[in-house]
Amino acid sequence: MGKTTLKVALCGTITSVVFGLSFLFTKNALDFVNVFDFLAIRFTVSFLSMAAILFFLKVKLTKKPYYKLLPLAIFQPVLYFIFETLGLVHTSSSQAGIIVSTLPIFTLIASRIFLREKIRPAQVIFMALSLLGALMIIGINLSNSSILGDLYLFLAVFSAVGYSLLSKKLSAQFNPFEITFFMMFCAMIFFNAAGLIDNGIDYGIMLNPQVLAAALYLGVLSSAVNFILLNYMLSKVSPIVSSIFGNLTTVVSVAAGALIRGEALFWYHICGMVFIIAGVMGINWISSRKAKD
Repeated sequence: MGKTTLKVALCGTITSVVFGLSFLFTKNALDFVNVFDFLAIRFTVSFLSMAAILFFLKVKLTKKPYYKLLPLAIFQPVLYFIFETLGLVHTSSSQAGIIVSTLPIFTLIASRIFLREKIRPAQVIFMALSLLGALMIIGINLSNSSILGDLYLFLAVFSAVGYSLLSKKLSAQFNPFEITFFMMFCAMIFFNAAGLIDNGIDYGIMLNPQVLAAALYLGVLSSAVNFILLNYMLSKVSPIVSSIFGNLTTVVSVAAGALIRGEALFWYHICGMVFIIAGVMGINWISSRKAKD
C-alpha cells in the first residue's frame, strides 16, 4: 500500500469515526435548541475554528477566483444539511440511514457519467457488499416511511454527490484548506441569516454545557477538521473511494450506541459491520492497485 493510499485510508477512518459519534452530540444539543439555530451556532464555531487552523498552521489564502467554489458550498454544507434535517423530521432514522447509505452507488454512477471514470467489476462487488452491511445494521423498516421524507433524504444524497464531484474537479485549482474555509464561511453566512430571519438566534444558549460540547465537537471536529480531511481525500482519489468510507459511519454509530448508550447489539449488526469493513478494505485495495498501474 502506497503512502497516498495509506493517508487516504487514515483520513477516511478518522472522518467516519468523527461523523459516527456526531449523532450523540447532535441529539444532546437538540434537547435545548431548535435545529436551524443550532446549525447557525455550529457553523459559526466551524468558521472561527477554520480561521484559527489557518492562522496556527500559517496557511495563507492566495488571490484566486473563489467564486468558483460557491456551487460546491451550496451543495455541501448548505443544501445537504437542509434536506437531511427536513428528511429526519418526516421519516424514521432507520429509513434515513437506508437512503443515505446509497450514496456510494449514486457517486459511482455520477463519477462514470461526469468524470468519465472507469468502473471495475470488483468495485461494484465490494460496494454492494458494503451496502448490504449497511442495510443489515440499519434494518429495513418501511412502516414509518414517508414519501416526502424520503424525497428530502434523496435530495440530500444528490447534494452530497454534487459536492464530491465538484470538490474532485476543483481540487486541481484549490487546496483542501481553501475549499474548506470557503465552505464554512458560506454555511455560517447562510444559516445565521436564516436563523435571524426566522426568529433570531440566542447565542447565550451556548452557556448550556450540552449545547457548548456539541457546538465544539460538531463545529471543530465534525465540520472544520473533517471537511479538510474529506477534501484532501477527494484531491487524491476518486469520489467513489471516498464515498464508500461513509458506510463506516454506520458501524461507528451502532458501536457507540451499544457502548455508550447501552443499546442492543445483535448478530446481524456484527455481520453488517464485517461486510462494511470488508467492502471498504476491498475498495481501498483496488484503489492502491490502480495507483500502481
